[in-house]
Parts: sequence; C-alpha cells; structure tokens
Amino acid sequence: MAKSCKDLPDECWEQIFIQLLKIHRSHLQSPSLSCKRFLSITNAIRTRLRIYPTTALPISTLLNRFPNIDSIHLRWFTSLDDLHRVVTDIATSDLDLETLDFTGIHGLLLESWRILGTRFKNLTVLICSRLGTLRDSELVVIADSMPGLEHLDICYPTTDYDPDEFQARSPSEVGVTDSGIEVLSSKLKALQKINISGNEFLTDKSLIALSTNCIYLTEINALTCPLVTEYGIEFVMRNSSNMSSLLFDDIDLGQFDDYSICSARNISSLVIYDSVVPDEYLHLLVKAEIPLNGISFSRCKPSSFTFAGISSLLNKYRSLEWLSLTGIDFLTDEKMSGLSQCLSALVLIRLCYCCNLTESTFFMLAKNCPLLEEIRMERTNLEGGRDRATDAVKNTRIKSLSLGGNLNLSDECLAKLASVCPSVEVLDVSSCNGITEKGIAEFWKSGSKIRELRIDYCLGIRNIGNSFELSELETLRAARSGINDDGLVVIGNRCGRLLKLSLEACSEVTTVGLEEIVRNCKRLRKIDLTGCSDISSGFVELIVISRPSLRKIILPHSSLPSKSQRKLFLRYGCLVLSK
Repeated sequence: MAKSCKDLPDECWEQIFIQLLKIHRSHLQSPSLSCKRFLSITNAIRTRLRIYPTTALPISTLLNRFPNIDSIHLRWFTSLDDLHRVVTDIATSDLDLETLDFTGIHGLLLESWRILGTRFKNLTVLICSRLGTLRDSELVVIADSMPGLEHLDICYPTTDYDPDEFQARSPSEVGVTDSGIEVLSSKLKALQKINISGNEFLTDKSLIALSTNCIYLTEINALTCPLVTEYGIEFVMRNSSNMSSLLFDDIDLGQFDDYSICSARNISSLVIYDSVVPDEYLHLLVKAEIPLNGISFSRCKPSSFTFAGISSLLNKYRSLEWLSLTGIDFLTDEKMSGLSQCLSALVLIRLCYCCNLTESTFFMLAKNCPLLEEIRMERTNLEGGRDRATDAVKNTRIKSLSLGGNLNLSDECLAKLASVCPSVEVLDVSSCNGITEKGIAEFWKSGSKIRELRIDYCLGIRNIGNSFELSELETLRAARSGINDDGLVVIGNRCGRLLKLSLEACSEVTTVGLEEIVRNCKRLRKIDLTGCSDISSGFVELIVISRPSLRKIILPHSSLPSKSQRKLFLRYGCLVLSK
C-alpha cells in the first residue's frame, strides 16, 4: 500500500504564493485567511506596503507583521506632524528598506529626512514626485543622509508661491535651484537615474553638475525645465559616457553637431517633446550608429522634419523595440505602409494624434510587426466605414490596444480589429462615442480574455458581456459611460474576478445595481462612485460589512460618512474617502 502523501514544505507553498502575488496581490487574501500557517507565509513574501493617513497609528504592529518589506509608499498625507510620526515608526522598525516613495504628499520635516537617512543605509530609490514642499534645504539633507541613492525622482514639485512676493524671496526659498542640484550631485556618487522635470528654476548648470559629478548616471529626465537649453543637453551627451536614456523638450536639435551625437555611444532611449527636429539631426543619428532600441518624437514641430528624414532613420534602426510618433500630420496610411516594413522588431508602437491614420495602418502593423504586443492609436481616424481589412492577418501576440478618442470608431471597425487581435488582454476605447456593447462583444467572440477594459465617456455602452462569461476581467473603468443598473447586474453575474470598478458620474447607476455587484463580485477591492448621487451612508455600511474584500471606496463628498463611521470601516480594512 502506497504511503500517504506528506504536506508540502513551507518553501514550496512560498513559491506557489509568490506566483499568485505576481498576478495580483489580492490573490493572497484567500490563502492568508485559510490558516495561520498560510498567513505567516503570505506575510513573509510581501515586499511592498502602502500607508495612508487613515492607517491606524502607531503602525509598528503593521510593520512587524510584514518582516520582509523593502519598499514603502506613503500617500495623501497633508499633516507634517502625522507624517513625522509615521516616519519615526518606520525608522524604529526592523525593516531594511531599499525604496521610499512620497509621491504627492505635502512635504517632510527636515528632521524626518535625517531620521530616514540615518536609519536606512541601504536605501537606493527615493521618489519625491509632486512633493508639496521641495527646496534646496531638503536636497542638501537628502544628499547628506542618503549617500547611497541610485534613483532619485524630484519631478513636478507643487510648491505654491505668490509671484508678487517672489522679488522679496530667493528661488531657493520656494523651490529647487542649481545650487541644490550641485550639492546633491557632489555627494550622490552612486546616482544612476534622476528625474528633475518640472523644476522651473533649473538651468544648464544643473545638467553640467550631474554629468560631471555622477559618473554612473544612465538616465536624465528633464522635461518642462524652461531654462535648460541645447548647451546643457549637448554637454550631457558629450560627457556622460554611461548615459542610456535622455528625456527633454523644447530644444532646437538643429544646434547639435555630429561630435555630440557620436559621443553618446550608449544612448538606447531617446524621448523628445515639443522640439525642433530637422532632417539634418535625423541624418546625424543615422550616421552615429548609436544603439537605439526606442525613439519618441512627441508633438515635435512637424515643419522641421520630413517623411524622408523619418524614413531614413527607421530604415537604419530596424531593431527598434518601441516607437512613438505623436501628432505628426504628414503620416498617412500609404507612408506607414512603407515604414512598417522597417519595424519587424517592434514590441510597442504609439501613433496618437496622427489624424490621417486609419485602420489600414493598424492592419499593416499587425501584419508586418510579428513581435508587436501593444498598439496605441488614440485620437487617430479609426472608423470602419470602408473595407480596409482585405489583407488582414491575425497577430496573437498583440495584448494591449489603446484606441481612445477615435470619435468615428464604429462597432464594425471594432469587429475587424478583434478578428485580427484575438488575444487582447487590455482594451481602452474611452471617448469613442460611436460604439456600443456590440463592438466590445466582438473581442469576447474572438476569444480575447480581457483583464482590463476602459470605456470612460462611452455613452453608447450600457452593458457588457451579455451571453459571455467574463471570467478574466479584473478592472473596468466606465466613468461617465452609459452603464446602468441592468448592466451592473450582468457585470455582477459574469465578472467573478472583478477587482476594480470605476462608475464615476454614471447617472443611471443606483444602489439596486450596486447591490448586485457587491453580492456577486467576491474579490472586489476598489470601487469609485464619485458623482453617483443615489448613495447613502447606510448603503456604504452595508457594502463594507457584506463585502470583506473591499479595500477602498471613493464617494461624492455629499455622501461621505462621518469621521467615526469611516474609522469603523477602516477596522474592516476598507478606506472610505472622497476626491
């Protein structure tokens, strides 16, 4: 008689749960509730944690529960004192953090920066995007206390100042200046990536300091820095031998010479916005033979370059993996037919705001780019009024389509696209006013297993999935769409794996349909009901208690429960807030 099979060791269960976590962190909920052993294992494999102002303080218990957290993201804090208390709790924990993300918070006390730097010696990534208070004084403390940083993001600070009072205050009192970047660059010797976009006081001096002092620098993002000129970009290209990615805007590339371009021997990603890009510059790129695998010309002055220049460039770089040509009016289906012959290695292409491109270009790309996984053709001229699919070829590698803003897009056109792309997992048709649920259904007919669907502003779509089992759908964004209670009933009955649902300003949605969603979507974690007027605090209490998977509910401010009620909901694990 065979011996009974022993239970799997913890190591095997850990690997199983890691695979579930890769799909979505919500997939760990059921195992963690089944027994204490699984709870302990799932706690141990989590490496990322988000903390909100409504998280119960102190958070030491939460930090102790997840001993292997190496990345913490703090969101929506407006009180410096509350944030300082959270920072203190983090700093006194036993965690060994590598990443801290403060995106969108009001700011940090200087002492908070010092505490974090003193405690986490292995910190390599610091994200301070859209920080409310960011000045040279903060940069100096960061540089002194976090010398091991490799990736720093200080883009688009939101510090407000009165222009009338600006003359009485130095730039360093209201924002980041060249002086702060110079100090930063002199002390962060290991820095590899930096995003300084949106810092309006920075000049070429900052780029020169970074290029000179940070020899390992591989990426600079310097969008919306109006005082940065061609000289600063050229200096980086000539002197940063490890530079692989440059992002900049509002530059006249006609000022560049062949020496500066040829010096950038390791540039693999070039992203250029709102700039003058003459054919002469494109010819220099061809001559330089740098190892580009991605190029983006977005909203660049079309009169400065021609189809001949683009064609020459793409014919040279036939191994490109991604390409973005945004807002280029001279691109037509006929011209894209020729260019597509050069793009056989593409994985992603973006042709947004190219108003003369139709579905013919889409079909040519699907046919001539066998490795293509994502097509973005927002606000082009997809319509389907004529039969342009005579030579259409299926491409089963295409997984993501972004087609928003095509006002003439029809259900017939969607049917053709679905037949060409039967493996789509992400579909965005937001603001396509001419389509209905019939067009969306064509993707399920073709066999697509859509995980994420965006139908924002599609008033003609009142329902999805009649006669189809939408077992793969996890995210549905339907803000200001025609979705009504009948549609919600179908979604509730057919979308058993739904995790996120946005119904912002859906005027025909009531609690009748929402009850069906809450009753049947047993994995639902987030629901946005902003602008839905038929919501009461009693209904919120009902759905929080009856659907324990819920983690966030966004409501109209007029429907927001009392502060004590929200604290009660938080005890159930659900954050209730308004935008």
